[in-house]
Amino acid sequence: MKALVISKPFEGSVKEVEDPRPGFGEVIVGVRACGVCGTDIHIYRGEEPRVRYPVIPGHEFSGIVLDVGGGVEGVSIGDHVVVDPNIYCGSCYYCRMGLVHFCEKWEGIGVTRNGGMAEKVAVPAKAIYKISKDVPFEVAALAEPLSCILHGIDLVSPYNAQNIAIFGAGPIGLIFLLLLKRFTSAKIAVFEISSHRLDAARKLGADVAENPLNIDLAKVAKEVTNGKDFDIIIDATGSIDAVSRILKLDIIAPAGKVLLFGVAPPNKKVEVEPFLIYRKEVKILGSYVNPYTMHRAVNILRNVIELNSIVDKIDLEEALDILRGKPRKFYIKPVIVFQ
Repeated sequence: MKALVISKPFEGSVKEVEDPRPGFGEVIVGVRACGVCGTDIHIYRGEEPRVRYPVIPGHEFSGIVLDVGGGVEGVSIGDHVVVDPNIYCGSCYYCRMGLVHFCEKWEGIGVTRNGGMAEKVAVPAKAIYKISKDVPFEVAALAEPLSCILHGIDLVSPYNAQNIAIFGAGPIGLIFLLLLKRFTSAKIAVFEISSHRLDAARKLGADVAENPLNIDLAKVAKEVTNGKDFDIIIDATGSIDAVSRILKLDIIAPAGKVLLFGVAPPNKKVEVEPFLIYRKEVKILGSYVNPYTMHRAVNILRNVIELNSIVDKIDLEEALDILRGKPRKFYIKPVIVFQ
């Protein structure tokens, strides 16, 4: 089968590899679509310490069950599925405390074992979620990032918010926008430096979409919120510059919440004024992966048809160019599609 293989940091190729076989408790998924994520780029660059090279990356994928190993129940050949790439042991301290995403024996499909940037992949049957056959595979591949975003939304509980700001209009910021438009009646402002992505945010319903480098952000925040500032601010960039700007805390309302969702580089630091956290009763929250949200993500796939508009279909060679930092064009959410 054809696969994108990262042999070691900064060395990858698209080549023929041996087909996987299902072990006990595993199924073989014929991959139909696989998203390219920032994590895949970190793996290519050697910035993910848990990786075991060589590895086939890809943790956002959908497909059809082709084979079923021993001991598997409830999954059949021909099922259309998505996969939760996070494999938890179920027996360590954190798993028993219900904090499975901090599992001490965590394994990750596309990280510690081969993932979905291949025509076929072996996965534990417990990681399988069936999907409706009327959901396009390229949209279904968004189930994993969608599930992570649902966890972030759970943490900020935005349902009574009046004004929300999202920094970043990449695929994560845009999915946040789509879901928040459905879950709340809040006015939503999106701040992004790319004009292409700002256009996408406007098309998907942002009430305000501005380049923060071209405006007085504090002044615009007052104008957008009628002087009240934002109840919730979400960073979907991982940019230290963006996080630093958000944590000035001058555009957050009293009792507001800041969600740090984007993956900032390790060991980078920002300055925060503790007095403002105290005086405004601000909550600063982190959001990590997708504990117990995959079922909900699968249910949402059929109902948010706009998800299709952020997908850019590519092939394995284009995916390799993206990992190398040489994309062939501008993408919002590149998704490998297998014919």
